[in-house]
Amino acid sequence: MAALVFSCAAPTPKDSRLLFSVKIKPETKYTFTTQNSYETEVKYVGKEKAMNKLRSMGIKNPNIMSRNSQSLMVLRTSKSLDNHIPVKLEIVKSTGSDGQADISQGIGVNGESAEGKMPEFSSVASGKPSGINEKAFLQAIQNNFSRLTLPEKRMNVGEEFTVESTLTIPMEKSHVEIAVSTVYKLTSTANGLANFDITQNYEMNQLRMDNSFDGKGGGTGKLTYSADKNMVTSFEMKSNLEMNKKLENFLFVLKTKSEFEQKIEVAKK
Repeated sequence: MAALVFSCAAPTPKDSRLLFSVKIKPETKYTFTTQNSYETEVKYVGKEKAMNKLRSMGIKNPNIMSRNSQSLMVLRTSKSLDNHIPVKLEIVKSTGSDGQADISQGIGVNGESAEGKMPEFSSVASGKPSGINEKAFLQAIQNNFSRLTLPEKRMNVGEEFTVESTLTIPMEKSHVEIAVSTVYKLTSTANGLANFDITQNYEMNQLRMDNSFDGKGGGTGKLTYSADKNMVTSFEMKSNLEMNKKLENFLFVLKTKSEFEQKIEVAKK
């Protein structure tokens, strides 16, 4: 008699962890509302004779500069073609501290997203003002999307991941490389939204070791992610940076404070 063998496989349990996956989707409209502000203080410290020389040269000490900006950008995506999604970005509104329109207002930019990654912008499609450096402008637009380039992760509340990046700042015949370490910690999930606390730390190294240099900085913020939309819906960041450098007759002190806030709305076209 042939033996009958029955097998019963247990169902695979559903993974209850959050899938954090920021992607660009086809045939979708993304509206970015951004506010940005910063304050920079440049100060020279030294003996009275050196300070008198600065005053005689008309150099303000300390010199405090601040700027605020607001922008409204709309990104529209088309149908996916071989895993590439054509995109067009329109800068609907861009204003500075005085409330006047910035030179970038009204410009349209073409690009594409490969396999749902953040777009790469290739050309100014419309509204290009005379005299604008197209390459530099496209790079500035690209930088605006860099904070949305985040790794895909399965996460439980309380877990975190780290993103490493670098920034280079020129300083008095030298330059400083800043290693930026950004930690995203998942604090809660509810109603399809995930909330993260953000902590940044800056570590600085002088690339040309011909002057004495010191620096420190960091920041804190919050991020909200929509699992249904595969997109960050809000991002807030406050940061500060202080750099000191010994010159021949002075101590050069640079302090910056910045605040960044962005809301992103997602809708099908």
